[in-house]
Amino acid sequence: MSSVNSVKEFKKGNHAVGINEHHLEFCPKYRYKCMKREYIKKEIERLVLQAAHEHGIFVVTIATVDDHIHMDVVLPFDMSVSRAEMLIKGRSAYLIFRRFPNFRLRYPKGHFWSAGKFSRSMSGVTAGAVRNYIKNQQFDKLHETVSQVREEVRQLNLTGFL
Repeated sequence: MSSVNSVKEFKKGNHAVGINEHHLEFCPKYRYKCMKREYIKKEIERLVLQAAHEHGIFVVTIATVDDHIHMDVVLPFDMSVSRAEMLIKGRSAYLIFRRFPNFRLRYPKGHFWSAGKFSRSMSGVTAGAVRNYIKNQQFDKLHETVSQVREEVRQLNLTGFL
């Protein structure tokens, strides 16, 4: 992971300028608490980071709990949120089953992650609030005051670049 400050710079692509940053969350199938042991938690986190890196997805922050994962990611402009989650979940599941073959006993059909997912654009709240939530699992921090959100939107106004 690199510096959080580097994410706030607008990325430029072919006919595109902006920040494609999202808060993602997904859990293992049946929400089993398979990540209770610290070494398993760290290894699964490492494999998820590897899967993201292989697909050009920049992970700003990641937090792994017993039964789910939170991520703050910056996606390439040509990648949808659904595709990013599909790529991360698919590749990481393959890597996880290779690293922990006994998980096949719990997940015999080869689906480690559940079909469900959560995603949120970082534009609805300040990026700091989402990062704090991911690091500390404090849901109430996501609901910052409207004035703080309006101030961030005002600062990112496109007319400032003209």
